[in-house]
Amino acid sequence: MVQILSFALAIASAAVAAAAAIDVSPETQSHVVVPPSVKNDRRAMRRAALEARSSSTYSGLATWFNPALQGGSTGACGPQEGDDSLIVALNAPQYGDLDSKSSWCGKKVAITHNGKTVQATINDACPECKYGSLDLTPAVFNKLGNPDTGILDIKWVLV
Repeated sequence: MVQILSFALAIASAAVAAAAAIDVSPETQSHVVVPPSVKNDRRAMRRAALEARSSSTYSGLATWFNPALQGGSTGACGPQEGDDSLIVALNAPQYGDLDSKSSWCGKKVAITHNGKTVQATINDACPECKYGSLDLTPAVFNKLGNPDTGILDIKWVLV
């Protein structure tokens, strides 16, 4: 993240220098064009940021919980949740401060186990889950495996 911010600062400095070199008097304002190198740098920066977000694959364990019985029908992120909701509780290390709404709230994830994939929304926190692990509602868990097993090895990504 620090590298991306440093890169962004370098791009912004280059854009300011390029803008200073361009004549922006009222007569030429309609003809101001951003130099191609600055446009390409901006595109590269956006592409790098998107790749950084989308290329992260997390591995962990999936467990399941019944929202109505375990924790209540309102998740840590706020919206109501039920056993048939396609939602997950994110592990505490990634969720962050359990007393506030996380930046992960509302994000969609694709969870994979043994060639099966299901999409769900992060709506809760799992205080006892380790980094990379998710606690799934029965609706999500049942699409990936048998709830009698109780635990699944998973991989997941943001979508």
